[in-house]
Amino acid sequence: MATSLTTRQQFVATGLTANAGFVDGLFFIHLGGYFVSFMSGNSTRAAADLAQGDFSGWLAASLLIVGFLIGVMLSSFAVRFGPQRFHPPAESLLSEQITPHGSAVWTAYILMLLGGTTAMIPTTEMVAPFIVASATGAINGTFTRRGEVTVGLTYMTGTLVKMGQSLASAIALRSSVYLSRFLRYLILWLAIAIGALVGGWAYLEFGLAAIWLSVLAMTGLVVAVTWRAAKRR
Repeated sequence: MATSLTTRQQFVATGLTANAGFVDGLFFIHLGGYFVSFMSGNSTRAAADLAQGDFSGWLAASLLIVGFLIGVMLSSFAVRFGPQRFHPPAESLLSEQITPHGSAVWTAYILMLLGGTTAMIPTTEMVAPFIVASATGAINGTFTRRGEVTVGLTYMTGTLVKMGQSLASAIALRSSVYLSRFLRYLILWLAIAIGALVGGWAYLEFGLAAIWLSVLAMTGLVVAVTWRAAKRR
């Protein structure tokens, strides 16, 4: 849960979520209404396209979902078998402690870098959205406990539900604890919303080249997580 993160971990989570929102806003405009991080939206879009007989639209949405799923799997493998300087296997799979998994962030970074590269080459530009979808899927492996995600960084429906529940509890119980929880969920939602706004604006200004702003941001995050892991040792 986002409420169990430390301040440093909250910073990492917010940065990764904002980055996912950035590429989602960028590619939503580029693809004409498809997502690279919001898979509930793509699921609805795939079904609606299929109902209308738009098989190319159904295929595009379905492949984005598959790309996202592949990214989640790659991130999971990285967490389980990645370098122990980021997370010993016991910590990754058995511990109750939540820590940012550097292997997951590195996986997302490499995929984002690959997506940015393919976006700049005319012959490979069409596969870039699917690679970026894999990168946003991989982002969700950053905070796991016992092999399962504890903080979902790219799906906000659950976050909005928890935000509403926390605010209701804060009002009903006049509790500062629940108010604090509400604010933490609010920060994550604002991160993806503002990230999408900036991503959409960047696409209108710079086109697909704007994806390199995302790569630059991911570079800073992966360096910060790696430095922190080295400091823990």
